[in-house]
Amino acid sequence: MKRRLLFIGWLSEELRAHHIRPIVVGGNALEFYTLGEYATLDIDLVAPEREVIGQILEKAGFQREGRHWYRADVEIAVEIPSETLAGSYQRVESVDVEGYTIHIIGKEDLLIDRLNACVYWRSSEDCRWTKELMVLYYHDLDWTYLEERARTEGTLAKLGELRQEVERLLDDQL
Repeated sequence: MKRRLLFIGWLSEELRAHHIRPIVVGGNALEFYTLGEYATLDIDLVAPEREVIGQILEKAGFQREGRHWYRADVEIAVEIPSETLAGSYQRVESVDVEGYTIHIIGKEDLLIDRLNACVYWRSSEDCRWTKELMVLYYHDLDWTYLEERARTEGTLAKLGELRQEVERLLDDQL
């Protein structure tokens, strides 16, 4: 994970000259917030100007393979699934990794992303990761924001159900 974060830091620095601020989303964000419990191999970024990013990656030895840029010798794959963040740019967290600033989707928006997959894809794994995020950050989460987003996404009932499960779990730990 650290190697991927350093790579994201390098890429972010390269993109700064183009006024592009990539945001880590998806599995890498989940791996970061779960302190490595979730593992992924590719890097998902939200950023405008895919062509500019692609040019920088290709200059760095990456090959375009479908929707990914991949470099085998460093085992890094990059995908830019969207140019627009599904969530609040004000909630994006900035993290320092050995002098590089990395921007990561906010906890609440990542939680909503996993909750949506839990409900609409019927993904038990995403239900589990939604609960894991709740357990890890229960007291830091903006529950009003989460409820508003879940209401908009049509997942409020499931959010409430998972929250109750987490609260019982946390009560049992005390």
